[in-house]
Amino acid sequence: AGDRKGAAAVEFALIFPILFVLNIGAAEALMVYQVQRNIAHTAAVMADITAQSRTVTDADVQDILAASTSIIHPFPRTTLQQRVSSLTANGSGSVSQDWSVKKDWSGSIPASVPAGYLGANESAIVTDVIYDYSPTFGLFLPDTIRFVRHAYARPRLTQKVEKVAS
Repeated sequence: AGDRKGAAAVEFALIFPILFVLNIGAAEALMVYQVQRNIAHTAAVMADITAQSRTVTDADVQDILAASTSIIHPFPRTTLQQRVSSLTANGSGSVSQDWSVKKDWSGSIPASVPAGYLGANESAIVTDVIYDYSPTFGLFLPDTIRFVRHAYARPRLTQKVEKVAS
């Protein structure tokens, strides 16, 4: 009973599983944080680039959608859904959709802005991004986490960003 040889190995064997689980949990938490930041950034960039135009074509918006998918890197793009829309409030403040372009979008909820965001005769570019993230290890988190982000930008060079035929 007085022999202490191997005590450090036994202590390490008892502590290692706890340290391993803590390390995996921290890695998963960091990955989730990175995904949600990338998705929020994707939505903001899409709105910002679109709002810098006077007019856009389908090809222009498809280019914006395609370029913004690079922001999600290094995560897979397979579950990324994107939508860019232009909304305008009429003289009485009633908001309607001018145009909308989607990429891999399966949602059915129409684009909208928060109440009071648009005044009479104002316009906004609204972007919506949905991403279903599957954790790498899946030890602590659900199988899939859905991130939904919206971004709003006012047109910079004109009253409203018009969509024209290609």
